[in-house]
Amino acid sequence: MVWYFVHRISTTTISSMSAAEALTSLSIYSEAYPPPWRPVLILVFPLLPIFWMYRIDITDTTLKFGYSCASTTIDRSDIISAVPIDHIKGLRNWGGWGIRYNLKGETGYIVNNGSWVKIAVKTKNKKDGKCSPKIYVFNCNEAVRVCRILNGD
Repeated sequence: MVWYFVHRISTTTISSMSAAEALTSLSIYSEAYPPPWRPVLILVFPLLPIFWMYRIDITDTTLKFGYSCASTTIDRSDIISAVPIDHIKGLRNWGGWGIRYNLKGETGYIVNNGSWVKIAVKTKNKKDGKCSPKIYVFNCNEAVRVCRILNGD
């Protein structure tokens, strides 16, 4: 009975999408896991739903990374470059874990120590309309593979 209910919902959802939506929703790369420091969030209970899961999804058109209720979606055509970083320590380099900002104006989605991806994204300045890069850094288990995908290699 449960299988029928789940199958019925998924069949209805897929058949109601157009062919273009179905093709753009196919994931090229996906990664999801709970942050290792999630049990500590019990002390600050209201933050628990925000940081419940960390995930990265790459499709043909978008890159999405971040936490359950706090993520960033970027159009892949706006990515200038993606560079793998072998090893960074969250506490030493960013002052902790979670969503962090540094004095250079970079945004970091820090889950754990390890491999990272650093991307530069085109953004338009609201005052004069000029493009300037915005830098994001996020954890990834396969940083080299993700950079190859994002750079189109």
